[in-house]
Amino acid sequence: AGEARARGGGRGEPRRAEPEEASAMGSAFSKKSSTKAKPSEVDKAVLSLKTQRRKLAEYQKQVTSKIAEALEQAQVHVRQGNKQRATLALKQKRILQTRLGEIDGYLVNVEETLCNLDAARQNNKVFEALREGGAALKEVQSRVSVSALKDLVDDAEGAKEHEREVNAILQGDGVDLAEVEGELEQLERECEDEKALELGSEAAATEEEEGLDLPSVPAGLPKPEREPERGAAREEPRGTEPLLA
Repeated sequence: AGEARARGGGRGEPRRAEPEEASAMGSAFSKKSSTKAKPSEVDKAVLSLKTQRRKLAEYQKQVTSKIAEALEQAQVHVRQGNKQRATLALKQKRILQTRLGEIDGYLVNVEETLCNLDAARQNNKVFEALREGGAALKEVQSRVSVSALKDLVDDAEGAKEHEREVNAILQGDGVDLAEVEGELEQLERECEDEKALELGSEAAATEEEEGLDLPSVPAGLPKPEREPERGAAREEPRGTEPLLA
C-alpha cells in the first residue's frame, strides 16, 4: 500500500507518467509530425506569389494616397502663388503615377502566373487520373485473355447444343413418325370426302328446284265480287212489301 501511495503521490495528486510512457508518447507525437506532408516546390511558389501580390496591393494603396497628397499640395502652392513648390509637387505626382503603373503591371504578371500555375496543377491532376485509369484498364484486361474468352463462348455453345440434343431425345421417345404421317394423310382424305358430299348435295337440290313445273294462272277468270257492306245488308227498302210465294 505504501508503494502504491508513493507512486501515485496520494489520492489527490495525479499519477506521474513513467519514463517509458513518456518516451512512448514522445515517439507517437514525433511520428505524427513526421507523417505530415511537406509542401512541394509548387506550393512554395504559389505561397510566395500570393504574399507578393498582397504586398503589392498594399504598396499600391500607399502610392495612390501619396499621389492624392502631391496633387493637394500643388493646389495649395498654386493658391499661395508659390509656383516653384507647385511644380515640384506636380513632378512628384508624375513620378508616383509612373510607379503606380509599374505596380499595376507587377500585379498583372503575378496574377497571370498564379492562374498559369493553377491551370498546370489541374492539368497534372487530370493527367495523373488518366494515367491511373489507363493502368487500371490494362490490369483488368490482362486478367481476361481473348483465347480464354473464346474458349468460354465455345463451351457455352457446346452446352446449349448438348441440351438441345437431350431435349430432342426426350421429346421423340416412343413416337413413330411414319404413323403420324399416315394419320395425317387419313385426316386429309376424310376432309376431302366431306367436301365432295357437301358439293353433291348442293347440286342435287339445285336440279330439283329447276325441274319443278308449276301451273300457270288461266286468263279470263271473273274477278271476285265484293262483299256487301255490313250496314247495307241489314237495312231493307222502306215502302216495299215482301213478295208472296
